[in-house]
Amino acid sequence: MADGARAYAAVVPTDAIRAFVTARAGAALAAHDPTARAVDLYLAGACASGDTAAIAELDAGLPALVRPLLARLGLPFSDVDEIVQRVRIALLSPNDAGDVGIARYSGRGDLRAYIRAIAAKLALKRRERERGPPASDDPLELVPDANDSPAMRVLKDRCRGDLRAAFAVALGELEPRERTLLRQHYLDGLGIDALAQLHRAHRATCARWIETARTKILRRVKSHLRDALDLPPAELDSAIVLVQSQLDLSLSRQLAD
Repeated sequence: MADGARAYAAVVPTDAIRAFVTARAGAALAAHDPTARAVDLYLAGACASGDTAAIAELDAGLPALVRPLLARLGLPFSDVDEIVQRVRIALLSPNDAGDVGIARYSGRGDLRAYIRAIAAKLALKRRERERGPPASDDPLELVPDANDSPAMRVLKDRCRGDLRAAFAVALGELEPRERTLLRQHYLDGLGIDALAQLHRAHRATCARWIETARTKILRRVKSHLRDALDLPPAELDSAIVLVQSQLDLSLSRQLAD
């Protein structure tokens, strides 16, 4: 609480903010940097309680946080400001139960990542309205299987709407060379030897580049799911197993898009 108060001196530490931080601090701070999570929780709690100074702080940083992501996702420039405003609404406007979106932030991950996850979902929904819905056999849809346990069916249902955004964000954060290699490998069907010749590198180097890019994607997808869904550790691990099991198919589809 003290770290958050120092970071946002204009925000008065009310009982509502204290209650918000206290309710989430145990799980959030146990496995992460205490100072970073305390500051994030303090700002989120203050915004959730309607503190004008905290909301002004959030508003000031929102465009710079969201716009680069929207550009990487290929959103037309004319739509960017609208999506930024929609992110703000998603964070601060109450739903039918009277809860605002930022109140669902748990502190398990970075607040900025939580906000970017919301922006990615909104951007991809906009893109799908323009291009049409994804193919029904898209591996990212995680269609339930007859052999799934009840718990696995629930997990797939929870993850279905967020995996597409997670992959899009992860691909957007790769280096240009990494994206090029993945496209050449998954879309053009080039093997390691062909890639080594094309990039004038040893085949082991190309193999390492591709594996590094895959690892980055899995790490980012895991972080995105954790921030977007607030999954318990066991369910998060199960979700990552699902992603790993169909990573090649998912990458092929996402790179084509």
